[in-house]
Amino acid sequence: MLDVPKPTFRPLRIYATDPARGYKAARTTTIAVEHEELSAGPIGARLEVVDYDAEHDLFYDAVNLNDPSILMQSGLTPSEADPHFHQQMVYAVASRTLTNFDRALGRRVSLRKGEFRDKLRLLPHAFEGENAFYDHDLNAILFGYFTADPAKPGPNIPNQTIFTCLSHDIIVHEMTHAIVDHLRRYFLEPSNVDVLAFHEGFSDLVALLQHFSYRDLLIDEIRNGRGDIVDGSLLVNLAKQFGEATGTGKALRSAIDTATPDPRHYGNVTEPHARGAILVAAVFDGFLTTFRSRIADLVRIATGGSGKLPPGELHPDLVARIASEAAQTAQRQLNMCIRAFDYLPPVDITFGDYLRALVTADFELDPDDAWGQRAALIEGFRRRGIYPEGVTSLAEESLRWPAAEPGTAPMVDSLSTILPQLLQREAARFTKLSSDPGIAKQSRDRPPSLSEDLNERNASAAVRTMRSALVDFAQNNSAALKLTGRRDLWVSEFNAVFRVAPSGALQIELVAQFVETDRTTKNAPEFGGVPVRGGTTAIIGVDGNVRYIIAKPLPSPTLDQAGKARADARVAGQRAFVEQLDGADPRTNYMDRSEYGQRMAARMNLRALHEGAE
Repeated sequence: MLDVPKPTFRPLRIYATDPARGYKAARTTTIAVEHEELSAGPIGARLEVVDYDAEHDLFYDAVNLNDPSILMQSGLTPSEADPHFHQQMVYAVASRTLTNFDRALGRRVSLRKGEFRDKLRLLPHAFEGENAFYDHDLNAILFGYFTADPAKPGPNIPNQTIFTCLSHDIIVHEMTHAIVDHLRRYFLEPSNVDVLAFHEGFSDLVALLQHFSYRDLLIDEIRNGRGDIVDGSLLVNLAKQFGEATGTGKALRSAIDTATPDPRHYGNVTEPHARGAILVAAVFDGFLTTFRSRIADLVRIATGGSGKLPPGELHPDLVARIASEAAQTAQRQLNMCIRAFDYLPPVDITFGDYLRALVTADFELDPDDAWGQRAALIEGFRRRGIYPEGVTSLAEESLRWPAAEPGTAPMVDSLSTILPQLLQREAARFTKLSSDPGIAKQSRDRPPSLSEDLNERNASAAVRTMRSALVDFAQNNSAALKLTGRRDLWVSEFNAVFRVAPSGALQIELVAQFVETDRTTKNAPEFGGVPVRGGTTAIIGVDGNVRYIIAKPLPSPTLDQAGKARADARVAGQRAFVEQLDGADPRTNYMDRSEYGQRMAARMNLRALHEGAE
């Protein structure tokens, strides 16, 4: 009997761009998603498609992607009218997005929420409406459907049914919201003006950069634009059919500034989508700078040194080389953007924090930065007036989080014993897989799943002991970790990470997030129902030494004078932010007392946030 290895990937067909009838047909492509055991739905280990239509109170029959006739043709043929393809589309794109996070973070992202909701649910036809959103409480993404504007339908038929579940960009955007919520659960609490804007901007960034992984689309756009991936390109626009069908005549959003960047804009814009667009433009500016630098030699060769391409179509070999550079640059940029999460504080994110995390995380894996991608990113942020707090300049060494002094927070005995055992066990497994040529690629594409084990409430005794040891460690070293050491301090997340640097070196670390809450602010009207939280992300090496302490502390006597001043300013800033929103929100004066105390919770609802977006 033949011993046939299981496939690493499952090929599935999707719409690479939004489907639209008219002068430009939709682009379709076949993508490789992680192969896993699927039941009808599709239902896998982390994703579950549930096709319930609340408007008509019915369940659509679930597609079985293991059907031989479907397997033989790389999935169902893309179709706007077939609910079975809609189910395939949301599963395939969501799975591809999840894999991008797994690879960049060096672990399998857990989508478990609570004891019973161990999968993220995807509802392709959840409701009728011009919206799609991630629901934190349901641990689900709900996609709406609506009819195109009868007067201004764009390339769609007037009153045509538009399905948001067929938009690659909308699926990736909402999937990213869900993943971010699982990585940093407090990034949905609007404690400053950047928090929700970061959620929106980062979700757009992942969707935009993922465009460049679809080779057929990339080559078509480079050929049509004669090497230009900006002007009129589908690569830099988001949710084109959605935007046009709602009567705007344009894509929902774009990666490109509409005018020369104005550093003052960042200080004046508060609406989350508009502010998030500043983050998108800053990061995409860095991508374009690196990409153009990477193809400069190709252009010089193709033009004899003039830099001006001759009229007519580009040579196919030149198009292929440009596409290769664009894809590699975009993937590295996406990896940088995702990997930065492990170097963010657990609460109260700002754009400046994100820049520092980007620089630090990338430096850890690639100190040389031969492509100049970090420098290009820093310049993109500078051009838009985004300056992190607590830095003396925008030099890279100033932006990197300061490394902790050895012995700053010595490990407690129980943790120093358990941590190496857990990490070495997974490292040995990782090394064994990587050394086998037959499954080396599978190992790289499917990192060890220890992170899922670490986050299970019913984990092994060793892991439960480790969680308890981490709490003891934080309380015993609260001053060093810039925590108050209160009894309600807890570990919101901890993960083992396994990353391979460009040099080939394997980097193994533990990332632990410690969070504490100022209970006096939980229901205080001046904070709108969002408590003031402090927290620290600790990066711990396999030897037990703390390498980085990335903190957003609460006011505490243990802080030095400068630290206490920053903590006091942060609390005052959160109060001022609530006052600013109250002043601009006409609903504030009409809320009853209970609503008034919890009014910030309404503002952080993603469904309402998306419905209010222009």
